[in-house]
Amino acid sequence: MHQTQQTSRTAVLAATLAAAMALAQPAFAAGTAELAPLDVANLYIKTIINQDEASVAKLNAYLRPTRLAGQQSAEYASYSDLKAADAKFPTATGKLIADLFPAAMRAAVTPAAEQLAANVIAAKNGAACQATKAAPVTVENGMQTAAVNFECQVVKVPVAWAPAAQQLAKSGCKVEQCKAGLQKIAATYTSSPKQTWRAVFAVSREKDSEAWRNDFARETFDEIWEYL
Repeated sequence: MHQTQQTSRTAVLAATLAAAMALAQPAFAAGTAELAPLDVANLYIKTIINQDEASVAKLNAYLRPTRLAGQQSAEYASYSDLKAADAKFPTATGKLIADLFPAAMRAAVTPAAEQLAANVIAAKNGAACQATKAAPVTVENGMQTAAVNFECQVVKVPVAWAPAAQQLAKSGCKVEQCKAGLQKIAATYTSSPKQTWRAVFAVSREKDSEAWRNDFARETFDEIWEYL
């Protein structure tokens, strides 16, 4: 009987100590393990450029404690919103392309214009990107910063879709010629070789217990459009 009571007390004490240790862990441990700057950069890449659902969820979970502590919204990115914006891109951008042509032929060229836009967004989302090296962490005014090199394999089209469509619209092409021209531009986004885009993405934090982050990530990753 005494042994049973002693075992029970030991179990309770162990559980109490375990709970106390859990509470003592850094804030980010509640949602996910701490990540190195290279890993965080990869999550941003796959969220913003590739819109990978698992990466969006993992980045949100990683950033959530720090964002809530800073009185920001819990979620950094919404996968459903990203996909909704993608779904609208062919129609919205296709209209911009079709509007370059004379009014009388816009309805006829719209399907080809929308297909071109669909190929463009697919090329962006399909870019093969990877963080390659993180520089040593620097500290300035209490802020820790790590610069992460990354590179992407992006389709190398002869002429980007916007100037190519503009040139075609100004060429005086007839309806069928214009449609064929847009289809030819669209095909370059599925058949052209790749080129390498290299850039640097910085992540920062104030304390070791906070998540590495970059609140202006899109400013870096939006440069991919210059290659499309």
